[in-house]
Amino acid sequence: MWLERLKSGLLVLFVALSIYLSLLLWEGMPPVEAPAPDLPTGGTYWGAGRDPISLLAPSRLVFYPGEGAPTLVYPGSSYFQKAWEAALDVLQQLGSLKPEELTGEKRSRREWETAFKGPAVELIFPVAITGDIWGPVLDYPPDFKLPWPVKRVVFLPSRQPALLLVGGGNDEALGLRIPRAPAALTSILEELEKMPRASYRELKPPLPVQAGVYVPAQPVSLPVLRVSGEAVNPEVVAGSFFADLSLTRRIHERDGAIIFSDGRRGVRVAPEGSVEYSAPEVALGGTFLPAQALERAARFVTQHGGWPEEARAAALTPVSTAAGAYWRLAFNQYLEGLPVLTPSIEIELTDRGIGRYRRKVLQEEMHVGWVKVSADKLEEQILSAGRLKKGDRVADAFLAYSIDAGPDGEALLRPVWAVETAAGDEFWLPAEGGDRS
Repeated sequence: MWLERLKSGLLVLFVALSIYLSLLLWEGMPPVEAPAPDLPTGGTYWGAGRDPISLLAPSRLVFYPGEGAPTLVYPGSSYFQKAWEAALDVLQQLGSLKPEELTGEKRSRREWETAFKGPAVELIFPVAITGDIWGPVLDYPPDFKLPWPVKRVVFLPSRQPALLLVGGGNDEALGLRIPRAPAALTSILEELEKMPRASYRELKPPLPVQAGVYVPAQPVSLPVLRVSGEAVNPEVVAGSFFADLSLTRRIHERDGAIIFSDGRRGVRVAPEGSVEYSAPEVALGGTFLPAQALERAARFVTQHGGWPEEARAAALTPVSTAAGAYWRLAFNQYLEGLPVLTPSIEIELTDRGIGRYRRKVLQEEMHVGWVKVSADKLEEQILSAGRLKKGDRVADAFLAYSIDAGPDGEALLRPVWAVETAAGDEFWLPAEGGDRS
């Protein structure tokens, strides 16, 4: 009996001691503070999203009518969008073919050049696309391979093979047969035949040049654009990278930029709207499939500012160093149908995350004038520039915009000729061949 009473007494004592110690602990804690009314709340920096396929869209189309000179169609045109959607539908249908049907057959460049007699549509991509990007993005069979990165795709609805894949510097094309006639593409060809067309001509010798490089046959007028950066709230931008801005340090620079840092990551927001983000801990890691890198980049940019209305991949480059490896992706935006040659978005990422993100998206404000551009002496201009290496050839030449400073310090976009060589070199030449207005 006495033993049971002893156990009960000890139990009561332990309960009382536990309550007493809990009270001491509670009293020793600092009082709960009410949130400050001016505590930064961050905000959403989400913007327009993009499917990875749209980031691989062509920079321009070439329409071969069958009779008469070819013409080029640029992004922003309703004809461009319809033709690209129809071509994309055909490309996606190839994913339903058997693996042996996707092997294709090699064709010589001479055979490819017969496609220029039309009717045909050619897609010209701003970046060469490898099989390990095309396959996953277009949902092809896992063992889909390409003999070279594809820079051009030619559709021949009335012939076999009906699809030609051409590399940037190769002398061969890969021909694919399309079992079902691409009726949608055929109807688009009929629409393109009705559209108003400017004539284009091929670049010619003595310039060493590959076939199928077209420039305007007559002078064209292009606008000079005044542009500005994005209007952004630094708190909102930083709030998309950091869960709690009260835990970040702020550094105000003399030029008005603000740097937010938590000791591991940092983001710099400049007054003109440019954004630079860095996370050194994940900057070096391991690489993974390029299609995954493109998908992750598309999602990250959507969450941190969004995409310009017209944007294209300009570089998807694997980089290896002694400390690790990463992917470097660059994207150019398009204004008035032409690419802005300075990347608007650049991303470096590894299998550990986004290591660097640089963003400088331009907003078109107005036309400040017009310039007349002529390609009459472009061959001589390219040769006199002295940028072609011995044995190299011009693989592409096209009009683009380059950023320049105006007389009052404003940012202007002026037309230039962008030249790409078969060896992979690039350079720009002035494109103003006539009077300004």
